[in-house]
Amino acid sequence: MNESTKTKKALRGSLFALFLCIVLLIGTTFAWFTDTASTGVNKIQSGNLKVDLEVATAWDDNGAVTKWESAKDKTLDFKKAKGAEEDQILWEPGCRYKLPEIRIVNKGNLALKYRLKIDGIKGDARLNEVIDWTIGDNTIDEEKVLNAGKNSEPMTIQGHMQESAGNEYQGLSIDGISITVYATQASVESDSFGPEYDQNAAYTISAKDANGLTKAIKDAKAGDTITFDENVAITPVVEDTTEQTLVPQTVLNKSATLNLAGKKLTVDGAAADYGKASPLIMNVDGADTNVTIEGDGEINCEAGNNQVYGINITNGASLTIKDGKYYGAMTAIQVQKGSLTIKGGFFDMAPTCKAQVPQYAKYVVNAIDAAYKNGSAKISITGGTFVNFDPSANPEGPGTSYVAKGYHVTSETKANGDVWYTVVAD
Repeated sequence: MNESTKTKKALRGSLFALFLCIVLLIGTTFAWFTDTASTGVNKIQSGNLKVDLEVATAWDDNGAVTKWESAKDKTLDFKKAKGAEEDQILWEPGCRYKLPEIRIVNKGNLALKYRLKIDGIKGDARLNEVIDWTIGDNTIDEEKVLNAGKNSEPMTIQGHMQESAGNEYQGLSIDGISITVYATQASVESDSFGPEYDQNAAYTISAKDANGLTKAIKDAKAGDTITFDENVAITPVVEDTTEQTLVPQTVLNKSATLNLAGKKLTVDGAAADYGKASPLIMNVDGADTNVTIEGDGEINCEAGNNQVYGINITNGASLTIKDGKYYGAMTAIQVQKGSLTIKGGFFDMAPTCKAQVPQYAKYVVNAIDAAYKNGSAKISITGGTFVNFDPSANPEGPGTSYVAKGYHVTSETKANGDVWYTVVAD
């Protein structure tokens, strides 16, 4: 074996040894020291927010309350002046009537904030428009905070019929009046970063009928939720007119969530002849108004041979629909000026309208043409099913679509001939 061969073998051996060293070095580079340590976390316990309304039921000789009872299922009577205990209570301009003392009791372990409301009104609801309800010198709905386990100071609710109430209020009556305390979280307790986490906690205000819905909308503040305790049927009120016009039955002009809670908002008195007027179930109005509808309920415009519109958006308001069922006659949702976002739901024509004028099914969801063209009426759809109406098929002329980018429409023909168009993600 010559020297050249020996040298080559030695060189190959050296290179192999170097390779092994590199491999071992790489291996040791990733062979970190490791260990594990753990600790227990104190249990997670949710707080309890519970409020009660109590009424005074007994007093001593000096008029101090000696007994409180829960006001639930009780009917509170207005107090009468001494010597007039047998007189009938009749309201007239200038009169004042007060109720027995009440107090708010925080029976939970969380601080709460609360507002009082007069609701549950039945009968001639407009009579309540001229009655001012106060607690002392304050309006009844003044917000207050009550710590856990505490009681509020006793308070007396008083009603004052305005002196300006005219003859049009004679002979009216209301009943079913309720005092309701609405409570939600207060910024008292702190988490790891302070007490601010629930500073925007909103109230939920309930509606049991048409009057209750009107009152709930009036009483709601920005950010509140209006929820339905029962199905609500609106009896349309319209004036005789020879002109075609929309007549709003309710106006939602503040930012709020409308939680249908599985209930129905419908039209009562459908047999009435509205002439050329078209009742509008709800007008969402105002540039600062942002409304969300949720709760998988139903808004149905069925009104026999009459035209009834569902929801109209005006003056720059914004409406977002998350779910639910909507039946129009002629239109379920219309944008006059503002924006509509549909994320889900089922949209169709009301049965009578659908049967008699199926050619108008294309107006299930609609924007006023001129407003859509100038950009003041906008519709963006990312979900939902639409009967006999394809929101992507030129709803506002050639090349237009209500369907948002990143979404498209699928279709399914039903046994009755209806075509269901559903918006889905690409």
